[in-house]
Amino acid sequence: MKNKTERKNEIIRTSINLMYLKGYNGTSVKEITDAAGIPKGSFYNYFKDKEQYAIDAINYYEQYLTLKASEVLTNKELKPLDRIKEFFKLSIKNLREKNLKYGCFVGNLTQEMGDVSQLISNAASKVDETKARLIKENLLEAYQNKELKKEIDSEILANFILNSWQGALVRMKMNSNKRPLDDFYSVLCNTLLR
Repeated sequence: MKNKTERKNEIIRTSINLMYLKGYNGTSVKEITDAAGIPKGSFYNYFKDKEQYAIDAINYYEQYLTLKASEVLTNKELKPLDRIKEFFKLSIKNLREKNLKYGCFVGNLTQEMGDVSQLISNAASKVDETKARLIKENLLEAYQNKELKKEIDSEILANFILNSWQGALVRMKMNSNKRPLDDFYSVLCNTLLR
């Protein structure tokens, strides 16, 4: 028998794509419970409300993302700059496999709810900080190895890369076009990280 945390994660795993695609306000608790195959009343055994569901979904997504990001961004078989490039290359491949419809789960929720719910904003910030830290660590290593010659503060550059990535995701969704992702990757590889 599954414990409460396992069951809660299963509910999120089976329903997260609804909120990912339709957004916070476009997704009802009933749709979440239907996707998870549970009665609507059971939802409240695991989540205080829809806001708590969104926060827990962000945390669930962060665990998945951190695992995937860590696999690439800590891969010592690659040089530090190659790790960063590979991370975004794989992210773009994933978005293409989803027909450019999803964007970033955390980014989507933040755009919609970041100025409405401080709790959602705080959870999203934590995810962003994790990605920024992993990228910054690779930039620092690249500076130390003289692989990166530019004299830009590694924290500023890591944040700039993530800011540019989020902007590319928004424009990708806005235009249903992969060009913003290709442009981002081209500038990342040919300008920022050479």
